[in-house]
Amino acid sequence: MSLKQLHVVNVFADNAFMGNPVAVITDADDLDTQQMQAFAAWNGMPETVYLHANGDPSNSQYRARIFSPLAELAFAGHPSLGAAHVAMESGATIARRNAAGSKGFEKGRSATLWQHCQVGQVEMKLHIDDGGIRRIYVKTPADGAAIAFSDTDARSILASVGCHVSDVDSAIYRVSAGTHWIVLPLMHLLALESLTPDMSAIKALSELHQVSGITAYAPVTNGNARFEVRSFGPLIGVPEDAVCGGGNACVAAMNAFLDGMRGEKWFSSYSTVQGRFVGRSGSVSILGPVESERFWIGGATRTIMMGQVNF
Repeated sequence: MSLKQLHVVNVFADNAFMGNPVAVITDADDLDTQQMQAFAAWNGMPETVYLHANGDPSNSQYRARIFSPLAELAFAGHPSLGAAHVAMESGATIARRNAAGSKGFEKGRSATLWQHCQVGQVEMKLHIDDGGIRRIYVKTPADGAAIAFSDTDARSILASVGCHVSDVDSAIYRVSAGTHWIVLPLMHLLALESLTPDMSAIKALSELHQVSGITAYAPVTNGNARFEVRSFGPLIGVPEDAVCGGGNACVAAMNAFLDGMRGEKWFSSYSTVQGRFVGRSGSVSILGPVESERFWIGGATRTIMMGQVNF
């Protein structure tokens, strides 16, 4: 029997019990893959992260293995923010202060740390703005890319979420931004609210197109956010995610792609909202593109619960 420390972290929301929770286990070097997957499947969290001492020759300060209830993930956004939060809070690593002027982080104070996961080295940033608001960001580990689906595939995707073609704002794309999602742009919030996802159909399409699931979004007309987002990932064991970092990264990549097609691409900073359809609203901060076609995906993090797990 091996006793491990458990941290449950609230991600993408300042308020407790909102946003998206993630379970983080520290000092996990002696756990095997079967043990890690078994606990991830049992505990009811959308993802579980296991922190390991850095064992690779890179500049990473710690290693993270990320599991959904059904599978290990090469990379995911909200678990990475939770992992960085615990790595700093527990004293496992210290973020290295940056010189002023990093693009998107010119105001306030920022510091960088490096996480290693299956996709390789991932850059993280702790940022405290001039008002004292603290956020953690992860930079997508690959350039954004978007490939349009055929009309036949698009019809199958629309049918799987109960959406009419008249509600769609552009072509439907398979988008990659460190993770892979089908991204469905909608013209208005009513279309987003009216979706009737068929999880069996979404799972089959996710397997066919080798993606985590379907992320839909629509413009927000009131409030500070640019878009509202919904993400459906039954293939990875998360039927509707509360606030999905990877899905939002793909939304950012797709919008940069569409802006480029319109001749309007530039660096931007905006926020999205997600989670009200599962009763756990949260907010995602997006900066980019930077370094060609990468994006910073960030939000609030807060430890909600601590305890121990017997493996």
